Amino acid sequence: MNVLSTLLYPYSPSDFLVENWTKRAVFIPGNTSDKFQHLFNWNQLNHLLNYHQIRHPDLRFSQDGESLPVTKPENWLDRLQQGATLIINGVHHRVPELEELVANIRQEMGHRSQINLYCSSSAQQGFDCHYDSHEVLILQIDGQKEWFVFPETIAAPVSTMRSADQIPPDVPPYLQCRLKPGDLLYIPRGHWHYAIASGDPADETYVPSLHLTLGITCQTGLDWLSWLQEELQDSPAWRENLPVIPDEIATDARSHLEQLRDRLISWLHTPDAIDHYLDTLSRSDHPRLPFALPTQMGSQMFEHGFETRFVRSKLHPVKITELHTNETQICIAAKQATIKGISTDLVTKIFRPEGFSLLDLADWSPSLDLETEVIPLLNRLVKQGLLLVYPPTESTP
Repeated sequence: MNVLSTLLYPYSPSDFLVENWTKRAVFIPGNTSDKFQHLFNWNQLNHLLNYHQIRHPDLRFSQDGESLPVTKPENWLDRLQQGATLIINGVHHRVPELEELVANIRQEMGHRSQINLYCSSSAQQGFDCHYDSHEVLILQIDGQKEWFVFPETIAAPVSTMRSADQIPPDVPPYLQCRLKPGDLLYIPRGHWHYAIASGDPADETYVPSLHLTLGITCQTGLDWLSWLQEELQDSPAWRENLPVIPDEIATDARSHLEQLRDRLISWLHTPDAIDHYLDTLSRSDHPRLPFALPTQMGSQMFEHGFETRFVRSKLHPVKITELHTNETQICIAAKQATIKGISTDLVTKIFRPEGFSLLDLADWSPSLDLETEVIPLLNRLVKQGLLLVYPPTESTP
């Protein structure tokens, strides 16, 4: 778990998963104040505000626990100066470094995630005490923020169980901490919390709070049941009307439901009932394969000659399956290809994370002919988006 380990450092990921994950909040002081600066900073926030057309509700303001009315960009600065909190939802869709972080968390944890941004003035509470229906990691970029975390009142709430409809716990916080640049706070799903930006704006050293919230939405048994419902729609037996149910006489309907129950129990005992669902999860929630023009149009693909390097997208896991001798199937995101004529071992090397050059390929398999085998194969894989020519363009993950 390289990415999770980097985020949690110096706290052990294994200790985190045993002691804290889904159980108890934990404050992890950063080893350096610039720990998360490579992910996001003030310059990137300015770029988003200046050059991206971000509309409500993806960009909004909150103050004293309430969302503020929609306003024009000309008024954003006034709101910040008056103490409102700026929120940008799904900021990972607009920042490549954060998109890569989300993709890596998806691979390591097996669950989808998203990143929201929060910019807060001093001594202001942006939101009332609330809980989230997903796991939360707070990454403090700059400034300081005081956090208060309370126990859960509902175990493992889902999105329909809004905290606004519940009564917060009437107990002191079990964790109170001040996040400084480079610090991290984990808050489990369902644990109540709120935060207040710290510092005095009159102080020359004062910096507003800027943090990222990495929310990890885990699959649950309810999600499996929803998937089962979609699967069962393909069976006419489950789409049939129930028998007519006269008042107080439901014999035929009961018999029909019992047959469906037995059919479902029988199917649930087959490997497909779980394996197919797990396979669906492994292929879902990944970003689309990146565009890498003009090489994907067949242009400038080998402009560096034998030193031309090829890599696979680092945002996507690759599934390699040996079908027959010298016949291998490759699956990346929604793309699939069958490679014939070379060994599965060589295919595995071609799709290794660090990439390869034409010279590497020649060393691995000197018997392959450059013109009739190597170049056509690489040309096809690049055009399909399964391989990228390195270095990629700036827009390529």
